[in-house]
Amino acid sequence: MDKKIVFDLETKKTFDEVGGYTNNHLLGVTVCGVYEYVTGKYRAYKESELGEMEKLFSQADLLIGFNSKSFDNVVLQPYFTNLDLSGVPHLDILEETVKVLGHRLKLESVAQSTLYEGKSGSGLDAIRYYREGDWDSLIKYCLDDVRVTKEVYEYGLRHGRLWYQNSGQLTPYEISWGTRPTIIEQLAHALERHQQIKIVYIKIGSTGTSREERIIDLRAMDEIKFRAYDHTLKEERIFTIAKVFDVELVGEMDSYQPSLV
Repeated sequence: MDKKIVFDLETKKTFDEVGGYTNNHLLGVTVCGVYEYVTGKYRAYKESELGEMEKLFSQADLLIGFNSKSFDNVVLQPYFTNLDLSGVPHLDILEETVKVLGHRLKLESVAQSTLYEGKSGSGLDAIRYYREGDWDSLIKYCLDDVRVTKEVYEYGLRHGRLWYQNSGQLTPYEISWGTRPTIIEQLAHALERHQQIKIVYIKIGSTGTSREERIIDLRAMDEIKFRAYDHTLKEERIFTIAKVFDVELVGEMDSYQPSLV
């Protein structure tokens, strides 16, 4: 059973109101959003429900967050009476990023560079929603952060890397939690074996991003792009490997032509 949990929380107070970044434990929680892999569902826990969430976290195989060890855990711990969060297995995407790059990145930066979409606001927006009593907006904002964190994590699983802007250039960096075979390895395997595949492709439009499924026959590829026959559009086109969110084997190509590879 996959008891992984992705989580993110929102606070009552700002850093200025509690005397700076060394007093995270004084910030207070308004709501904590989670995604449970075992149920495939999102849920928001209000401050009064954190005791129930403590039981959930105590059963987790892995907690997943962004800047979650030094921030979220510290803010949450005062509410937990029977669970020491430092003892729960934990993947902090920011911590893993710093290990590789030697410096911090914002979730917004990683998400925009990796998923081509970002957060729906800022932590200050969340505090304003709380003080205005706008719980619908607060919960929506928090769960959207959970979703973005989850998708960054899953992209890393499939690709074995994430992306960031380095002096204006989109640059990949390797991460530790990727699984094999990676997407680029699956594409290379499909090309070699002349297999037809279904991809989930990130498409960027004037109104934002979307995910589209495509059945394709690979023709050629390098480290950055691949050329394939798109059965939906009924034409050959060029795809960017970094924009492939998922890959699934469909079967053997209907009509393999060696001269096109």
